[in-house]
Amino acid sequence: MRALDTAALILLALYALDRLLKLLAVRHFFRRAAPPAPERWPVVSLIQPITRGATNLRAHLLARAALEYPVVVQHLPVCDAGDAESQAVCREALPACDLVLVEPEETGGVVASKTVKMAAGLARANGEVVCFVDDDIGLPPDALRVLVSHLGLPGAGAVFGLACQTSWRTVWSSLMSGFVNANALVGYVPLTYLVEPYTITGHCFALRRDVLDATGGLEGLARRIDDDHEIARRVRRAGLRIVQTPLVYRVDNELGTLRSYLVQMRRWFVFPRQTMLPYLTPRERHVSLLLSVGNLLPSLLGVLALSTWRPAPLLALGLAVALFAVTYAVCEIGYLPDRTPAGRWPLLLVVALVTPLHVLAAMAAGGSRIEWRGQRIKVHRGGAFEVLPP
Repeated sequence: MRALDTAALILLALYALDRLLKLLAVRHFFRRAAPPAPERWPVVSLIQPITRGATNLRAHLLARAALEYPVVVQHLPVCDAGDAESQAVCREALPACDLVLVEPEETGGVVASKTVKMAAGLARANGEVVCFVDDDIGLPPDALRVLVSHLGLPGAGAVFGLACQTSWRTVWSSLMSGFVNANALVGYVPLTYLVEPYTITGHCFALRRDVLDATGGLEGLARRIDDDHEIARRVRRAGLRIVQTPLVYRVDNELGTLRSYLVQMRRWFVFPRQTMLPYLTPRERHVSLLLSVGNLLPSLLGVLALSTWRPAPLLALGLAVALFAVTYAVCEIGYLPDRTPAGRWPLLLVVALVTPLHVLAAMAAGGSRIEWRGQRIKVHRGGAFEVLPP
């Protein structure tokens, strides 16, 4: 039994070290001096693929209309030709936008894929910088300033930001928001200190148009589901860097049922396993695994404590949960734009103790089928996909 007590204390010590080092990395990252503003701000084409059913679409589009940027922003919302509702919202919120309509037939589904919409928007873009942003993203006023200034860093080929999930209306949305907000900063930021960023978070990212064209543009992406990963690979093959910026944006994604939560979680972990993992170097895989293991330590302590009911493992579990809460609070208060409602804090126990086991099970379960916006999709290893019959 003493061995179990010792094991619990070792796990607690490792978790404390994990939290400390990650918080120090986050603190250093956000205290770095901002890049100098460019001598001349380039025109930006903001390409916005929109799918029917996006949460709070009107509010997100109004925020984009109010972006604080010194020169013209070309707004390019891209809607399905049959989605009259989204088109009306775009025209109301962005009256001066260049609305682009696409047909879904070439994807084999009921709506055009995101990559098809990106390509349709790019064909109409006239900016020196192109920025792609998903329909459920709320950008802060300085978003384009942050992205464009980081594009001026030496060797920068593409830039991207960090997510803050802001959906707390249901239990399932709250669990998703807690999971994202507990892991985004302490996951992505420390990674930049150990390896060069090897992918782009596809919610919102930007490139200079000449870099995008020189690396193949969006050629061949219409039949791929991993547009962000593939663009990042092309940029790196050209000898340019992917830059993690301190831009923090809101993600508003409503989940009304347990099933929708499970579907979303499955999609999030099928994607990287099928489309990103095959291309990582051994070092990138090992570093990513090392940074992920710490998230599992409270769950392991929970299993140990509840299977033995010994004082030492129970105390270690309580201290680990406290460390999780402190880390969460420090990141939220210091760096995130929104606060977790007081009534949702108890759900963070699930995020700390149960969700890591769920993630582990999802990664180990295999499979390649997901659901997204009402479509069933099979994701092939390497990034290709096919839309399956309903």
